[in-house]
Amino acid sequence: MPMLGKDAVSLYLWLTMTYKGSSFTLKDAVSYGAIPEEAVNQALAELVSASVFIREDKDRFSSVDLKKVEIDEYVKSRTDASGVPVMRSDEKKRNLLATSIQQTFYQGAMPYAFYRLIDTCLYDYHFEDNVVYALFEEGKELRMQYIVAKMEDLARRWFEKGFTTADALKEYYDKRNKRSSIAKMTGRLLRRHLTEMDYERFNKWVDVYGADEQIVEYAIRVNEWRSSIKTLDIEQKLKEWYEAGVFTIDKATVYEAERAKENKSKVSRTKGRTNVRKSGKEAGITADKSSEANNSDEDRKDDAPIHDSILDMFSGGSDEDDK
Repeated sequence: MPMLGKDAVSLYLWLTMTYKGSSFTLKDAVSYGAIPEEAVNQALAELVSASVFIREDKDRFSSVDLKKVEIDEYVKSRTDASGVPVMRSDEKKRNLLATSIQQTFYQGAMPYAFYRLIDTCLYDYHFEDNVVYALFEEGKELRMQYIVAKMEDLARRWFEKGFTTADALKEYYDKRNKRSSIAKMTGRLLRRHLTEMDYERFNKWVDVYGADEQIVEYAIRVNEWRSSIKTLDIEQKLKEWYEAGVFTIDKATVYEAERAKENKSKVSRTKGRTNVRKSGKEAGITADKSSEANNSDEDRKDDAPIHDSILDMFSGGSDEDDK
């Protein structure tokens, strides 16, 4: 479509809506009236070259079913190693799976791209049916079931990790259930709706830091001094514990208690140094540079009248003074 001229696009849309797939004549196209009559032939020629219209004879044209062409080409491309098509219109199992996913996750109106994703999972990745269904469950929970690129990326990651059978997926389900409980608890304690970014963080907490619901709750409690707790604040605390080798709630409690003691000790030492400085100043123990300078001036005044002696040297003096 982007390669067609403006007149060709305009004529195509009008003819498609007006004749709805039935054939039409050159006279019908001219009757559109929105483009100059002399431009109609050029526009029709562009549309025939683009394979969206077929010229049946000199003055009669018909529309091409673009969806049918697309699907036919796609089906032909799905072949096994011997070149035999792997997709068949009577494949009830696949159709039943696609219909179930459509009704459950897309309210009966699943975009065409997701049918292709189902086929990719079945024929390229060799997922079991229940694994394909679980993939869309996961997409819904992560609130990305309508984002084609992210769903395709999720399917690819499952394939790379070997999650192609129900047994292989068990480990993933354990982590998924753990993440789900963490999400519910975090949303409840933070009292707000969770975002897609939050769910990505939950994955990291479970996959990287090995966190469970109990230790995440404690990380939230530790951050309660903040006016507003973000999932990033919780993650930073989990990361701190992880890098310190703290993986259980008991170790986390001990770790935080020791840190509290250290902080209290630092505060006490700081206060002690501050009190010493204050008491020394009050007793006149400390002296700054200005006071030292003042003291040296006083010493010079007491020791010798340096300024007056220099003046006497240049005045020549008097006899009385020499006497």
